[in-house]
Amino acid sequence: MKKIYLFSVICILCALVGCTRLKEVGTEQIVPSSGSKINQEVSMTQTEKPPSLTITFGKKEIRTIQGGYSWSYFDSKTGQMVNMEVDSVPSTELVNIEDAKKVHLNEPITLNFEKEPLNYEIRVYDHRDNLIATYNNFKDVKEKGKAKYEILVTWEEGIGSYAIALDT
Repeated sequence: MKKIYLFSVICILCALVGCTRLKEVGTEQIVPSSGSKINQEVSMTQTEKPPSLTITFGKKEIRTIQGGYSWSYFDSKTGQMVNMEVDSVPSTELVNIEDAKKVHLNEPITLNFEKEPLNYEIRVYDHRDNLIATYNNFKDVKEKGKAKYEILVTWEEGIGSYAIALDT
């Protein structure tokens, strides 16, 4: 009986330690199955998470959805480095291919980062979430029609992923 009690206490402690109180201000997440938006309230500064990303196709600016990331920053309040690992559903599940934004890849394309990254990679997925191709630049993308795009980005502070559905 004591073993069961001890095991239960350890499980509860592990669950409590694994929970965090961090939330992200103004973040919207789209639930793919229903298409509804969920607002999350968080109070993180810009240095505490990867920069946001929008992509401009000609004159059309499209916001991406941030996925998981690994990030480090200096917390001036504690005087210590903070390392964060934030999980997400796979990038292909963050966007719905049926809601793909119509764009033209022959127009000027700009990735608008709040902070310039060291590098990035663009992965293209089909409607079954199969990886089709990987590129270093949107100008090189050859796929036509609706697809999901995952942009994996690297900064000095860490890495982040972003998702967007496009119809090219």
